[in-house]
Amino acid sequence: MIAPLGKDEMTISNEQYEIVPNRSCLYDGALGYIEEIYDRIEPEIHDVLTLRRLIGDQKLRILEVFCGHGRILLPLAEDGHTITGIDLSPTFLGVLEQRVARLPETLQRNITLIRGDAVAGNYPAGFGLVILGGNCLYELGTPEDQEACIKNAADALNPGGFLWLDCDHQEGELKRSWQRVGEVSTNAFPSGVCADGAVVRSTNETMWCDVGNRLVRGRRRTVVEKGGEVLHEQEFVVQTHPPSTAEMRQWLEANGFEIIYLWGDHENGVLYTDESGRATFWARKRD
Repeated sequence: MIAPLGKDEMTISNEQYEIVPNRSCLYDGALGYIEEIYDRIEPEIHDVLTLRRLIGDQKLRILEVFCGHGRILLPLAEDGHTITGIDLSPTFLGVLEQRVARLPETLQRNITLIRGDAVAGNYPAGFGLVILGGNCLYELGTPEDQEACIKNAADALNPGGFLWLDCDHQEGELKRSWQRVGEVSTNAFPSGVCADGAVVRSTNETMWCDVGNRLVRGRRRTVVEKGGEVLHEQEFVVQTHPPSTAEMRQWLEANGFEIIYLWGDHENGVLYTDESGRATFWARKRD
């Protein structure tokens, strides 16, 4: 439940709401249409290309947490790696299972999919690489949960294994654009008109924020319609904590990682600066 308000907090009412602890509902609310919508807005593969350069000729046992529908997992599996994907969304995992089923059997045998909570842990162990990609820390609503995810990744790695952490960041207080309590975005993710005529509409109403601690809560609503009929609708309240680069660095070092690279633009090999919009870590678990 929502904690009492502090002096740096803003809210639209005193009503109490149940907070969804992660954002997997965003993907489930759009039903199977999430595959089409996600592929439309996330077409890039530059992270896959960078990972391939870092891995080189090795054949690794890889764990991807928040694997989604396989945007990163599938290309790496096709490269011959043995890869395990973990995700909490049954919708995304169902899409990924269908994609895996279309692969040659030799590749299918190298892919394991698990429905699991990134924070709860209990990951398999013995990996040479763990991937926390695609802004996945934004799926978690508190810095404590985000650090727990990094700790779980460390536990899953062999000594000397590597971690890929790729995330937007905010330094200092919450950006003003995130503080617009009462504002409703009418074209929130996931939204779009799909090939079969179905329309997915999502809204996000900013309900509360804690400026100093960079916490935001919003009411998310998704409606799927086709031919004038409502196929599905879902509403929930979710919290977001945009991590800072300083926090991510601290979590990595506290959990036994040595940071090898920190890029602000890994695609072009540009090292991180305070002006970078993104922070991408390549870190090694100490022996």
